[in-house]
Amino acid sequence: MGKFHAEAEATIVRLLNCYSNLQRSKYEYCPGVALYPSEIHAIECIALTSTINLTELSKQLGLTRGAVSKGIVKLEKMGLVRRFKYVSNQKEVYLHLTELGVQAYEGHKRYHETMDRVIKAYGEQLPEETGEEILRFLQLYLEQMQKLGK
Repeated sequence: MGKFHAEAEATIVRLLNCYSNLQRSKYEYCPGVALYPSEIHAIECIALTSTINLTELSKQLGLTRGAVSKGIVKLEKMGLVRRFKYVSNQKEVYLHLTELGVQAYEGHKRYHETMDRVIKAYGEQLPEETGEEILRFLQLYLEQMQKLGK
């Protein structure tokens, strides 16, 4: 069983390192639009919510309102997002994707369809109890890491 622990831990460390590197890397979701994961996930939240303001976006992303505001300014400069006010509510500022922002969002969806295809296919062929056991293991590992972080 010691071999399992060592191999599992080594694989999880490589997985986390890869994930960390991806978070620091830009990806081109449509021609000429390369974004960090945090930026495309803000775009995704805006795309999936018909009326969203900075406060709601910060809640959905789990970031401070200031950090989200700074990111939105950057996305506005790139021509991906615009701010607007409804005639009926001039107090609240809402966010909307531009046509280029919609193209980036659509590229993000295609990215996930491609990247997730292998994992989804693998999960679908697993016996249900095996899938549940894998998820229990990952949850246990997460809980142990969280204890170390406290």
